[in-house]
Amino acid sequence: MSNFFIPLGGADEIGASAYFLSIDGVHILLDCGARLRGEELYPDYERLLREINDYSEIDLILISHGHYDHIGSLTRIASMAFHAQILTTKDTKSLIEMQLLDFGRISSRTESDRIKNERYRLAQAVMSRIQIRPVMRTFEMSGCKITFMPAGHMMGAVMIYLETQNHTLLYSGDFSVRTMFGINGLKIREDVCPQVLLLNAPNLYQDKEAWDHYFSGAVTGSADNYHYQKLESFIQKCLENSNNVYIYSRSIPRHLDLMYFLQNRFSDVPVLLEPKSRMVVDALSDMGYHIYSENVYSDDSVRGKPYIAVGQETSRKDCISVSFDSYSLHASPQETVDLLERIGARQNFLLHVKPDSRKRSPIEYLERRNDISVIQAENGMKYYLERDKDMLHDYIFRDVMQKELSTAYEQLKAGTASTTALSVEWAAIYGSLRYPDQHPRVAYQQMQKDLKEAQSITYDAYLDALRSINMDHEEKRRYVIGLVDQGIGLLKKALDGNLAAIEKYSEFTENLEPRDRKNRKMFFIGKYMVVFLIFIDPDLKSDEYVPIARSFGARYCDRLLRNIRDRLLKEYGMSRRKKSARDVLKKTEKAIYESTEEASGFTADNELEQLRFMNNNYKNSLELVQAMLDELNETIDETAADAKTAAIASFYSTMNSEEYGNLLDSLELVERRLAVIKEQKIKLPPQVLPMTIVFKQLLRFVKDCGITPIDTTGREFITEVEGLSDYTYIGEAYTRAGETKTVVVERPGWKFEDTVISLPTVREKEEGGGN
Repeated sequence: MSNFFIPLGGADEIGASAYFLSIDGVHILLDCGARLRGEELYPDYERLLREINDYSEIDLILISHGHYDHIGSLTRIASMAFHAQILTTKDTKSLIEMQLLDFGRISSRTESDRIKNERYRLAQAVMSRIQIRPVMRTFEMSGCKITFMPAGHMMGAVMIYLETQNHTLLYSGDFSVRTMFGINGLKIREDVCPQVLLLNAPNLYQDKEAWDHYFSGAVTGSADNYHYQKLESFIQKCLENSNNVYIYSRSIPRHLDLMYFLQNRFSDVPVLLEPKSRMVVDALSDMGYHIYSENVYSDDSVRGKPYIAVGQETSRKDCISVSFDSYSLHASPQETVDLLERIGARQNFLLHVKPDSRKRSPIEYLERRNDISVIQAENGMKYYLERDKDMLHDYIFRDVMQKELSTAYEQLKAGTASTTALSVEWAAIYGSLRYPDQHPRVAYQQMQKDLKEAQSITYDAYLDALRSINMDHEEKRRYVIGLVDQGIGLLKKALDGNLAAIEKYSEFTENLEPRDRKNRKMFFIGKYMVVFLIFIDPDLKSDEYVPIARSFGARYCDRLLRNIRDRLLKEYGMSRRKKSARDVLKKTEKAIYESTEEASGFTADNELEQLRFMNNNYKNSLELVQAMLDELNETIDETAADAKTAAIASFYSTMNSEEYGNLLDSLELVERRLAVIKEQKIKLPPQVLPMTIVFKQLLRFVKDCGITPIDTTGREFITEVEGLSDYTYIGEAYTRAGETKTVVVERPGWKFEDTVISLPTVREKEEGGGN
């Protein structure tokens, strides 16, 4: 399976943050928020069912902090993802409990008692599942290393650092570089070096002048205190004029900032807490925050001087009201860019931000100045993630692609490929694989933005190509993506040296043309996979390989994938179940019959549509037959090669038998003795010289045939009985566990390529033998 992340909500908006990760087989949900307004309250969790079979496949739910837009749908998804382990910090768990249970607030909607009671019941159930983890300590869950690091945004807020076998990823959550009262400031471990950064950046769209000013180097410092200074000045004037002040906050977490602010700036002024705010402050105090002082009251017993009241309504009798919530808990735009540059990830995705067409993000500046790649993520889009290190056998893939690239250049130069038709075709495949859920026109427009080579393709040509490649409906595109995902996943695991994956990939490449049951047209999976790995997959794609897509049809792509397969099988001395020529011919006959039957059963009122169908059907049939002929030639070549190997092995096996005087063993013995004679400069008699010439010619012939010794005659080694599994042993039997013997190679044994002709023979050494 490919490694990717999908924003289910909260990507190009502020609200309903929920991000699904699939990395190295672990399924992770980062935050599960809700929208406070609008018709769609929750993230698009149904989108997940296109990637996983059931919500029970979610392994981990990691919560960055306790704001509604990050926890508001926790009870909903957790009740469906009943196998998932839910992890967060101690303070965040307390805030979740306070908000979902004590206050029961999820949105501003009016709800019946039945819905509220059901929500309360689900919240109780989920609270028992939330596990607490400390910050700045790495722990492991589901094969994934996780580190929570203080994010500075609010109490308990953390950044989440993930490490798997092939990936390192940092999810920033909401963060701020500094906090007003020094609580939970931003801290990132020095050894954290992610290759993927998911960056919450709500303030990142600014006027062009602001970014020009910042990137000119003129901006230094930040205005952290501005909000508090303005609020302090307003309250001071009210009190000097003997007016009571009512400060209201709808945010439960912000009550901590509010109480610290009053304690720090107005410690001699009476502070009255309305009942709801008193509940919040009590809970914060129970969490260990020292925010009560002698000037804080819970009733109206204070008389004779102005006071400050704190509540959650918008007004209070006999008071001048002011909101406390009109300030940002997020890092400034400049601090956000500084963090992005500091992390230096290869892939950066902007989240939790509402793009503004009237303003600009710093993406173009960063790409121009520091060559930093930044993508503004969109809800519902699937983004493939690049792994940290190359695959073990990446060189095999590159070697095969380089050879095919040479062939592609030759074809393009000779004009043997219909480059215009193929260009439209691979562009349509790209659009279908990259944007399967989008309307064809939207996918076409996105495809043209992504691929410079596709600028000249018309929309009508794109639609014709979709029909030609059998990808003209979303259902088909989803089916194809599933197969391509499976194939690419097996290929990458195979390139990593996974033997089971090599076997499965070998089986996968045996049938790369499944038939569509509804219209009996073919899906050319090999061609789809090659386009995917050239243009989309972050670990395999390369602009260098684009000519392959421009010049190759289905049969070339099938061969390319099988060439990679053959190299991997050879690397590990593995073999595949091979088809006979009869099997291939039967498969070809069936495919041609089904194609003919499809054509005879097709009717259309529109003559143009009829001609278009016939053209596509003939084209696909021809391409299929060509692919089958390639497969038949491959099968015949393999059968001939196998027969050749078997014949050579059989011949030399016979020649090395007792009947023929153990010819190979004798040759090896004579060769060693001649080497000794030469080393000692012994002069051979003249009558022996012709025999040595004949011997050397015979030895050269054997070596040219690819016959090689397995071991060396005369080599001594000490071994237990288990070490003799690949030898013929002569000597006394082993009698006890762990017993060792000294043995001498008497006959070297022989092989032809990977086929063993005879096993080496060892004899127990008489003196200085076993223990």
